Amino acid sequence: MGVWNIAHRGGAGLQPENTLAAFRDAVARGCDGAELDVQLSRDGEVVVFHDYRLKPEICRDANGAWLARPTPRIKDLTLVELRTFDIGRADPTSKYAGAHASAQWSDGERIPTLAEVVEVAKSATKPFRLFVELKNSFANRDISADPVALAEATLETLRKHDYLTHIVLVGFDWPGLLHAKRREPAIECWLTTQPQSWFREGTPPAEDEPPSDAVLQMLRYWAATATSPWAGGYDAVNYGGSILRAIQAAGGDGWFPMFRDATAEAVAEAHALGLKAGAWTVDTPGEMRALVATGIDALCTDRPDLLEMATITERS
Repeated sequence: MGVWNIAHRGGAGLQPENTLAAFRDAVARGCDGAELDVQLSRDGEVVVFHDYRLKPEICRDANGAWLARPTPRIKDLTLVELRTFDIGRADPTSKYAGAHASAQWSDGERIPTLAEVVEVAKSATKPFRLFVELKNSFANRDISADPVALAEATLETLRKHDYLTHIVLVGFDWPGLLHAKRREPAIECWLTTQPQSWFREGTPPAEDEPPSDAVLQMLRYWAATATSPWAGGYDAVNYGGSILRAIQAAGGDGWFPMFRDATAEAVAEAHALGLKAGAWTVDTPGEMRALVATGIDALCTDRPDLLEMATITERS
């Protein structure tokens, strides 16, 4: 079996991110699945949106005006209120629009629910996996929903729509994933990790987009003292410094790192421990081909069209 082609946020380099238009496009392209981010609205609906607050670069109000910061938190708005915003186009003056120059915008797209995305996935002619990221902030619990509450609501939606067997739960904040695994042992959970350069001595490379030095030092302190709020008690320092052994001990089914961390050696170690391995978010053909050569199980990409071409080239 070849590498799974997973459309990141539905394929954000081709369609407006985390919209039904994007997920329909991923299905039509024959992708193996799509990644999406879920949060809870104020009235408890599981909605699909990446940022904890409405993103000004992609959100217009009912009058067509681009939003300005500060914007409301997703958790503070009802589904009806969230539906008033158009997320089908990026502000052409924004850096976001420049970084997504290949996207085909679709005016009128609204923030979808997880249930709606599942129904799109069901229309695929082959098994279509949804990599559902439980979007919680481990650094500031106030800005997003409680991880257990989000996990419970997500599982309830997936049960109701009979889609548990086609789901991979992912996320940087492991407590919600661990709760979901306890509640539904058969569901796959691939534990996501931040760039590992953040936790090594020295300054991380700019391409790994490290946080401010103050935040970086706090993250390193938490990791070194086994007090990290994201690990749910499974800090790597307790497992000989191996993040993969920590994931195995936590009962995870897979590892979901930033793509530069998915070296051939790391992927082989994951497989030796009985873990699957995927990577986010790889968008250039050369890097795609290099990752496919590691034997990795899944690649998450904004450009599933390029990954399809890269895997065709690899097979030929």
